[in-house]
Amino acid sequence: MLIEEYETIKSFAFLPERGLEVYRKMSGDEKSTMYELRQILDQEFKQAASEKEQLKIILKNGNTKVEKMALADRVYIITSIPAWQDGSPIVLLFVPNRNPDKQPWELQGAISENEFNSDIYVEIGNKPQKMLFHYAQWTKYLEDLKILKNQLALSENWSFKQKPEDDDFPILKNYINYTFAKAWRDKQIFLSIDGRYSVFNTGLVNRNYQYIYIVFERNTGGKPWKFLMYSIPGVKHGGHLLAEHFKVLPKPVRYFSDISDISYILSDEKTPDEQIPDLQPDHYFIDHPERLPHYFLIDGCRKNIEIVSLLKQDISGFTEKERRDYWQIIGEKIASDPDVYDDLEAAFRNAVRKAVMRVSWNYRTAIPVYFPTNNKMSILLPISFNTKIEAEIALVVEYNSTSQKYSAPTILTLPAAYSNARLVCKPESDWLNQNIFERQEKVEAVFGEIENVEMLPY
Repeated sequence: MLIEEYETIKSFAFLPERGLEVYRKMSGDEKSTMYELRQILDQEFKQAASEKEQLKIILKNGNTKVEKMALADRVYIITSIPAWQDGSPIVLLFVPNRNPDKQPWELQGAISENEFNSDIYVEIGNKPQKMLFHYAQWTKYLEDLKILKNQLALSENWSFKQKPEDDDFPILKNYINYTFAKAWRDKQIFLSIDGRYSVFNTGLVNRNYQYIYIVFERNTGGKPWKFLMYSIPGVKHGGHLLAEHFKVLPKPVRYFSDISDISYILSDEKTPDEQIPDLQPDHYFIDHPERLPHYFLIDGCRKNIEIVSLLKQDISGFTEKERRDYWQIIGEKIASDPDVYDDLEAAFRNAVRKAVMRVSWNYRTAIPVYFPTNNKMSILLPISFNTKIEAEIALVVEYNSTSQKYSAPTILTLPAAYSNARLVCKPESDWLNQNIFERQEKVEAVFGEIENVEMLPY
């Protein structure tokens, strides 16, 4: 019996808060504290681990059941707690602990037993960018995306350049990968009547504004599914396949359900100064100074000749590692000079104050954004230190329903902000639109690539 080796769940697995929150959402338990949730799961673990046959513990390697835990890369424990959605027991999912010197396993999430036993369920991990490729074999991925971009979807620039080459479409790659991940999480991957096909809604449309779907077929190889085709209802062969094999088609994924998810809500009873979000200047100036405008850093660091000299250094020929080291040194030097730090913070706070005033004048200034890694909505506000420029960076703002306050955990370059915001809808505001790519090209011509603008968790 497993209980003989692990007396408590604490000795068996690490229970991070993110994993517990997935369980909380699945169970509908909004009242229990984190400590109480751990106690509940400990009792469920002891019950399952004490059973002689251990029928409530399932071991898998990938999607194949195995007999020994040493061969497993997934452990599932079936609890006695019903999932609020369908009433079937909650199944806890454990993966190998990233810190194996402590507990061997880590709670990753929870699903209902009905979902676990369904024909559509496969284990595809929790890293949004890789979930699609764990789900399906897609041999000609880039070639097929090029067909989607050039022949099917409404015309759009999917590059970080104003005039990209045909093979340059990183935003589209991110969009498809993360849209699939959100559709999977929202159970919007549908199975055909005969179980031969599965499908999801890309959220993209053709010139007639009809949704474009991606259809997968059962695979006989390592991956459970393989890419088959794009399909549009009523259009050629793909349309016939959808009509003949699916009773209902999945909806496009939805990212928000409340106005607070997409708006920066201001009170008429408070001034803009009183409604500035809680800032995290250490993160902006020390962890990520490379995301700030170059002239802003030079001006803010003018009291420290050494930092200014470093900032004026030509880094256009630096390797990626050399650039990381360079910005780390600058961040450390900013942290060690209180006068410089205070000057930067004062200037930054003033720019945030103007952004909040801008929102009070036009609520559309705030742009909704989705972060796949955190699976949460946030809001982007434009930050500019130059009155002649609409925006130079984006401030990520979150609303905390408990404290009823906004916080600003990070800043993003405008290309990174655009890439994240594109998941929700195509940004066409006065400050975040495809015109930012022209400015980005000019900046990179002088300083090299400022940062990897692939989807940022924060």
